Amino acid sequence: MTPNADGTLSLVQNKDNPLTALRAEQAKAKGLAPPSDPSRFTSVKDPTEPFRFSFPDLDGKLISNTDPKFAGKVVMVAIGGSWCPNCHDETPFLVELYKKYKARGLEIVELSFEEEAQLKNPVRVRSFIKKYGVEYTVLLPGEPKELNDKVPQGVNLNSFPTSFFLGRDGRVRSTHAGFAGKASGKAHEEQTAEITALVERLLAEKPASTAARRH
Repeated sequence: MTPNADGTLSLVQNKDNPLTALRAEQAKAKGLAPPSDPSRFTSVKDPTEPFRFSFPDLDGKLISNTDPKFAGKVVMVAIGGSWCPNCHDETPFLVELYKKYKARGLEIVELSFEEEAQLKNPVRVRSFIKKYGVEYTVLLPGEPKELNDKVPQGVNLNSFPTSFFLGRDGRVRSTHAGFAGKASGKAHEEQTAEITALVERLLAEKPASTAARRH
């Protein structure tokens, strides 16, 4: 991240994609469209299908959406990575959310996309988990550049973090791209309140019948 003389920021994501960040007034002056609604930015190809995942955890054990621990649960699938600054902002919130609602049927699955060295020996990921006291499931699907290959059900899926919220039937009920950290003030408060309310609404729904659950 490099500040420029005109007040913009030059960013490079994973040594690959050059980006430019502008202040709201600069973007407006240039006639650029306002930021997308984070709750509408990403979607899924077929919302009637269960959201599927099947990836190894840090010990190499394969964890899938069809595992018994997720049956009839509300599941938040959080896509991120230990290299991602906004994921560091988001994780303390997820940790508290999980502690508060786990007993009522919430599960959180972190799909942590990491570079090749971390996939082979996830030292930094383990430190990340220890630092924030993560108790929910963390899986290693692949490298960041493989995001769309590993999560093919996603549409316009290109933000770290992005979260998919699954109802008790395993289907995607809502999505959210990005995360407003505490430094964003009101935006952080509004977003965390919105996500908390969504989780409570999903938890309040009755579990689906066995026949209608994940396939």
